[in-house]
Amino acid sequence: MSKIEKEVQIKELLQNDIKLPDVVNARLEEAYGKIRTDKVHMKRLKEYKRKRLYSGLGAAAAVVCIIITLSGVLYVNPALARDIPLLGNIFGRLQSIRDESTYPDKDRTAYQNIEEHSKAVTEPGNVAEDQGITVTVSDAYCDGYDLYFTVSLRTDNEELNTADYLMMLSYKEDDPIAYYPEIGINDEEVSGVIQLQKSENGIYAGLVRIGENYLKAGGFSEEMTVNLDLNAVGAHMLGEEEQSDIPDFSRVGFKSVRGNWPLRFTASMDTSGNKMAVPNLEVNGFTLEKAVQTPSNLHITISVPEQYSEEGLAMVLTDEVGNRIYQESGQRGASAWDLVFDHSDANQFVLQVIDKNAGVDENGNLVVLAEIPISMD
Repeated sequence: MSKIEKEVQIKELLQNDIKLPDVVNARLEEAYGKIRTDKVHMKRLKEYKRKRLYSGLGAAAAVVCIIITLSGVLYVNPALARDIPLLGNIFGRLQSIRDESTYPDKDRTAYQNIEEHSKAVTEPGNVAEDQGITVTVSDAYCDGYDLYFTVSLRTDNEELNTADYLMMLSYKEDDPIAYYPEIGINDEEVSGVIQLQKSENGIYAGLVRIGENYLKAGGFSEEMTVNLDLNAVGAHMLGEEEQSDIPDFSRVGFKSVRGNWPLRFTASMDTSGNKMAVPNLEVNGFTLEKAVQTPSNLHITISVPEQYSEEGLAMVLTDEVGNRIYQESGQRGASAWDLVFDHSDANQFVLQVIDKNAGVDENGNLVVLAEIPISMD
């Protein structure tokens, strides 16, 4: 198994739900359903004076913590794109695909906000054609925390067009094994999984997302040159079974085509759509170090007292009317957690820190260690 395969396998394992103790998990789920009726009360280890953003918050459901520790694995989601003559309204088509998906709520990235802030990529190098396959990068946007860009593919290959999705691949020199492609950002490369979902008329598209933590250089620059090394396409069906007679089937699928599709474009950092909360708010030893709301996500950094283990806490975020904001990912350290939540149009939030190891008290109430107000006003 190659290094990249191991990274992808580890990422898939890390994306599984972290299992909470059954009684705590059940209580969290039950409590979330009672938020609006204010039937739930949480027990705090000690009382403290605090300024509430609102009353009657109650409890919330369990948060899934995804630990992102890899430096070269990308999220890939169904895409958006502006109207372009060759491909048409890809965003409209793929938004429809997303809505009709069996699990549409699994993908909550704020596509419309990204579309509003993205810039059309029209410079030479954003389109490549070979083997009857045209690959295009049409939009790009970087909010300082994530770089997004669309990849679209159109082909007249009848067999490829039967696929539910296509994987963009790369073969190294004199190596028969297909790898995930290298994506260069300025002078640094990361390995990315680029999966393109099927639309209509032989068009496949995806939105590639690269987080700042994937870059060893410490983040994005104001201006970036992005290069994609693509020289193969693999075709896949949803729910397909492994075909042992096809080497490297998990990547190349039931049909693969080799070619050469080098792509190059520039992207600029745009933080104009970001909102920032006042940092360094401390409650019971837990300190809100950072809270930044971008057009696509809400990024929170919270310092944690050393007496609490990483596995013993759950972070629950709700808006001012009690709606749960789902956690998308997180990197947990001994002293600080970097959390990424879904985008919300709200300006007021509360982050609750729940002690999972404490279970529930004699009345079945959850134990909240801290309740931290977050204001984007």
